[in-house]
Amino acid sequence: MMTLKLGVRGLHNLEINVPNAVLVGETVTLECSWQLEDEEALYSVKWYRGREEFYRYIPKELPHTRVFPLPGIEVDPVPPNYI
Repeated sequence: MMTLKLGVRGLHNLEINVPNAVLVGETVTLECSWQLEDEEALYSVKWYRGREEFYRYIPKELPHTRVFPLPGIEVDPVPPNYI
């Protein structure tokens, strides 16, 4: 599992947990958590495999969550998690 922590203006304590490798047919959980500065609003959270987007969460859009079909990926959409 890989944990990535970055310091970005407006965004603090960003953590992304993604396994390094997955066996075909295995279930995995992708995790992304963060904190925003005061008055900042989350714009979006997107997940990709390579260049293909398969999950999108944009709180200002309805529906907030969209799942894009991608062979080999089944998504159980869970809203993003704030720390």
